[in-house]
This record gives sequence, C-alpha cells and structure tokens, in this order.
Amino acid sequence: MMPATEPPITCLVLEDDLLMRDLVGSFVEQVPSLQLVGLHEQPLAAFEQLARQPADLLISDIEMPGLNGLELVRALRQPPLVIFMTSHQKYAAQSYEVDAVDYLLKPLAFDRFLRAIDKARQILQYRRKALSIPEQVPAPDESVPPGSTPAEEYFFIRTEMQFVKLRYNEVVYIEAMRDFTKVYLEDGTVHITLVNLKNIESQLPALLFVRTHRSFLVNASKIEVITNQDVKLLKVAVPLSLTFRDAVTERVVQNRLITRRSS
Repeated sequence: MMPATEPPITCLVLEDDLLMRDLVGSFVEQVPSLQLVGLHEQPLAAFEQLARQPADLLISDIEMPGLNGLELVRALRQPPLVIFMTSHQKYAAQSYEVDAVDYLLKPLAFDRFLRAIDKARQILQYRRKALSIPEQVPAPDESVPPGSTPAEEYFFIRTEMQFVKLRYNEVVYIEAMRDFTKVYLEDGTVHITLVNLKNIESQLPALLFVRTHRSFLVNASKIEVITNQDVKLLKVAVPLSLTFRDAVTERVVQNRLITRRSS
C-alpha cells in the first residue's frame, strides 16, 4: 500500500473488548505499511502512551467505560489521525468534530478497514511531502487587470509539488482535515491542500460558498435537499450543524420557496 521509501505508519489500537481488540490487532499486522506500537484495553493507558510517544494513527472504539474514544482524542494536545470503531451510527456527527479520518461500524470487514487505512495513508503521505517543500507563490496573472473579474471564475490551490487551477462551478464541497483541507469536485476528483478551512473560506466568494458545519464548506448552488441534519448535493450528504442551519436555509432557499397563500 505504501512505497518502500516511505516510513511505516505507527498505529495504536484502543478497544475494551478482547475479541475485537485481537481482531483489529490482526488486521493491523496484515498491512505491511502499518507498525503496531500499542494494543490497549484502557483509555488512560492509551492516553499516557500517546502523550509520551506520539503515533501517526489511533484506531479506537468509542463507547468504553470512563473516558470514551471521543473524549480521549479531545484530551490530547496533539492527537494523531483517528479511525473510530463503533456499533452505533449516532456518533458520526461527533466524529466529524474531532476530524476523524473514518468511522467504521462493527462488525468490521477487512476490505472496509483497508479503505480507512488508505485514507490515513494518503493524508500522511501528502502531509509529509507538503511540509518538506518550501512555500512558493506563483507570479501574478498580468493578463487580468487588477480589480477586474476574469471571464472564467477560478482559483488555484497548491497540492504536493504543483499548483492546480479549479473553477468555482466544479467544486462541490470542501472538508477540513485539521491543518489541511480536501476539495471535492463534480467529476469525483479530490485534491488535498495544506491550507486550513478558515483561510480557504475567507478567500472564496461568500456569495458562492456557504459553511454548513465547522468542518465543511459547500458550493451553495449544488445543494439539492436540506434536512435538519445534513444537506444533500449530487447524492452526497454533508453534515449540517444547528449553528449554521438558519444561515444555510436562508441563503439557499431565499425567496424561491413556494408557499400556500390564503385567498
């Protein structure tokens, strides 16, 4: 899964159920790019190890006696990437709050586990490359006079060793992943850039993009359905938090809502 030149992904597993802990440990040992550095039953033992010896990835159950998996991640000053395991869908929204890489429902399937690991691998691989490359700024486009609006609305992001041009109307949504973001396009392409969501939001047109959640910025024109929990755009559901619900509804629906008027 990972080039031989890349360092292994150090991985710590936290699970209070013995059978599940052994299963996840066996999954980790089958993946050559993973290096198991801890297999814990108690959240406090995992917390102490991570505080003393940081790991790249934490694979953790959520529901445990005492400190649960979500509370553990929030308590860490520099938490690793996290993949949560649980038997309940109800924790999905909270997992977004701590920028979890993935959310696995029990019983675990090995192929689904591998997809989650591959997400973590891509994030770590990109982060290592991005942090090793000096920041560069492209020369200004002198073909467009300052203050004018270009014929095609677009912006650039820096991803790995190149600058990529993205048009506003091809961006579906943008997801925060701690110190970087993932930009999802209509054609299914995903770009990762080492810029946080707050900075991206401040530099994109406020009339085109709307925040639905602390971790999500969406293209308002792509929203097709708004519920109390999420917005649906191009068959993808993106979380909608209570904080942003009224603003999103007002922005998207505006005066286009057909109502029943009294005669």
